[in-house]
Amino acid sequence: MIINTPAYTVSDNIPLDENNEEFITAPAVYEPSEDTFLMLDVLELDLEQVISTRLSKTNKVVDSTAKCGPLLVVELGSGFGILTAAISKAFSDTLSSIAVGAHCIAIDMNPTACRKTIMTCKLNDVEVDAIRGDLLTWMRHPETSNVNNGSNKEVYGPIDILLFNPPYVRGPEGEQAPTPTVIDAKDKEANDRKLASIEDGAWLGGGPDGVDVLKRALHQAADLLSEYGVFYALMIDYNYNALVRDEMQARRDRTDQNIYHDDLNSVELTTFGSSPANRPLICTHILSRKVPGENLSVYRIYRPIDFN
Repeated sequence: MIINTPAYTVSDNIPLDENNEEFITAPAVYEPSEDTFLMLDVLELDLEQVISTRLSKTNKVVDSTAKCGPLLVVELGSGFGILTAAISKAFSDTLSSIAVGAHCIAIDMNPTACRKTIMTCKLNDVEVDAIRGDLLTWMRHPETSNVNNGSNKEVYGPIDILLFNPPYVRGPEGEQAPTPTVIDAKDKEANDRKLASIEDGAWLGGGPDGVDVLKRALHQAADLLSEYGVFYALMIDYNYNALVRDEMQARRDRTDQNIYHDDLNSVELTTFGSSPANRPLICTHILSRKVPGENLSVYRIYRPIDFN
């Protein structure tokens, strides 16, 4: 499977309609970098197998709720929308073995990033719904329903593929991304300062272990992933170490002390979601790349389903 790097522009002049009307945008959007391209490489390496074994009805699971398509793809913190555009093009390629189609939604708290995402998708002739929002807080959570027979049936979320290149750098004094606030449109200088604070905070809001925003996303993903859905998340070493440490602390008083699933590159997380004990997640290492000063890694996170 081939996933090409989509066309994009760093220009601040963004035409968004057929009349070539332009929005002049602020430059404070995280530009595609090594972490972005590592995520693309992981999708190329891993996604075809995931679709054929988990998300396609060709899998052999009895009473499978997996679907042929289109798949619901959500990118958190989309920035330039590189991942959304790339995966949308791959899924719409009729010559591809995974031409299942996709409905892509891109989320970013920075309105400029939402516009950049729309522009990138427009340049690549794919469609996207861009939402200015805080991770998945806007999406309704599924609830356990009482089916006709009176028994409780587990209800899963709608997201088939979730993508997130989160703020992973340790923030000063545990800094977290600020929530957008109402600003005075009459005071342009103060307006610009607040917007810059919001945008920069969204890059650097990882907290003391660089994992605070990712943990919030994991809580939401545990409820909102579909039964066979997958979550691709980028981390650096101390992010993953923090997740392992927290999981070990959570299991300290349990009988089961082994947090690893299959091997040391695959850990079971049991502390996320509205009912963590019932919604464990497997976090499996896929690919790493060393860059100056840090080691980037991408993990596939999914529900433990036995396909054998």
